[in-house]
Amino acid sequence: MTSRRFGLVPLVDFARREPFDVLIIVLVVHVFVWTMMPALLNANLQLDLAEDLALGKEWQLVYWKHPPLPWWIAAGLYQLTGDVRIVYLLGPLSAAVAMWAVWRLGKDIVGGFPALLAVLALEGLHFFNFSVVKFAHDQCQLPFWALTALFFHRALTREQARLRVLDWALAGAFLALSFWSKYAAFALAATLGLFLLVDRDARKAWRTPGPYVMAIAFVLVIAPNAWALVQSDFLPFRYVDARAKTAVHWWQYVWFPLQWSFGQLFFLLPTLGLVALLYPAPWRITTAPLTIGEVEPNVIRSGAFDRRYLAWLAIGPFLVTTLVALPLGRLPVAMWGYPLWSVLPLAIVAWRDQPFEPVRLWRFAAAVIAVMVIMPLAYVAVEEVEPMLRDRPKATQFPGRRLADIVSRDFFEKTGRPLTYVAGTEFAANNVAVYGPTRPHVIVHGDPRLSPWIDMDDVTKRGVLIVWEEQGAALAEEWMKTFPGATVRGRVMLPRQAGGKVAPVRLQYAIVPPAGAPLIILPPVAVPPAAVPPAAVPPS
Repeated sequence: MTSRRFGLVPLVDFARREPFDVLIIVLVVHVFVWTMMPALLNANLQLDLAEDLALGKEWQLVYWKHPPLPWWIAAGLYQLTGDVRIVYLLGPLSAAVAMWAVWRLGKDIVGGFPALLAVLALEGLHFFNFSVVKFAHDQCQLPFWALTALFFHRALTREQARLRVLDWALAGAFLALSFWSKYAAFALAATLGLFLLVDRDARKAWRTPGPYVMAIAFVLVIAPNAWALVQSDFLPFRYVDARAKTAVHWWQYVWFPLQWSFGQLFFLLPTLGLVALLYPAPWRITTAPLTIGEVEPNVIRSGAFDRRYLAWLAIGPFLVTTLVALPLGRLPVAMWGYPLWSVLPLAIVAWRDQPFEPVRLWRFAAAVIAVMVIMPLAYVAVEEVEPMLRDRPKATQFPGRRLADIVSRDFFEKTGRPLTYVAGTEFAANNVAVYGPTRPHVIVHGDPRLSPWIDMDDVTKRGVLIVWEEQGAALAEEWMKTFPGATVRGRVMLPRQAGGKVAPVRLQYAIVPPAGAPLIILPPVAVPPAAVPPAAVPPS
């Protein structure tokens, strides 16, 4: 048999007997592949990763567009290791923790083997592989959403009262950490709250200390961020308001929800395709027992309450997001769907609640292996092959380290001081902050109001460098008003770090020297050793 030749029968038999062992193997491979590929292939950090390291080191309780937890984690890990590439570990690790939590939830409801199948189907979801390397707020949500779902279910179903109280507290803490990751967690919180109110069995929990313990744990963990949010006059919500496109025509109130829904369906197609391989068409439902050879199935039947709970988690956050955006005439950003679908395959498995035919398990195993090979190959093609075929600028091609060396050296030569502050367009300034030898502080978008860690008196004392890409040219004059006294302006044209015929990166920069300091030009011997002198167009 072809399937036996390729080893699928013993592989499936092993997964039936030892689902946890297979899960660990898959997760280790997942983390290794999706960590090492970008670390080896990407010459420059992704946009989000550069932002992680540039702003996380400021250790704010809230930032101008998001809560701080992902930036804290990235900055802290970098400080421990000293290697910027360590941040590539965080996204795949977040996905792996989320997948483990979903499996553990599924093990309680449908058994270890069906739960394993549901988790393996997540390998087809773009959010768990291709885009997981860009660790930021979307990726950071994944484990906390899944852990909240796990402990909330245990709190509702566990028999031991003492353990239930602990489960309620953990559910509240992980829900709060979801908010520390991204405020989109309101969709999860609303879903869980509605479930407690609407479901006939879940409502009984209100007669126990559980929901109140969860609320107390949530408040205690979220309190510092909530306080900072109020102090900032809810600054991140203005960013969300600016990101979501607003309807200007009546038909957009209809089209935006459809566009958002179709976009999420597109992302889900590979995962839904994998799940579909497990089941026959409705008119061909079989009643054959779930056995392969002499292997006893590692399966339990889900209860009605468990199926309702999974259905709420699978669809509820999506519906909450859609229904909130609908009357506001807003188009939700596609990546807001990042944490919404982790439980969907498990919900489908629980609701179908029927045995798996051996041949379908073999096909499913072959498809999962194919996905785990094809997705990394696609990533390699995008990063390495595409630049040879067409010129599409990517953050991973940006000459961040070289730019940082040029402007840091020039600032030191012209002022005799190390570079302490950098402003300008977001990505260019963040790259200088990450790769520069002095790791200067970023003044976000050149706007001190968005950067509360900045003391403008100290900026005047130490000077500032303003750097911008071509799209930031219109803002240059405004920056000159914010930071008066620019005495040197330079232009650089740097090759992108990619094969093929790709256009270079063109940037400009301006040096605002420290107050009262004469503009000087130091001899080359005075250049800090950390700065490698690459070629640049002379300042004008």
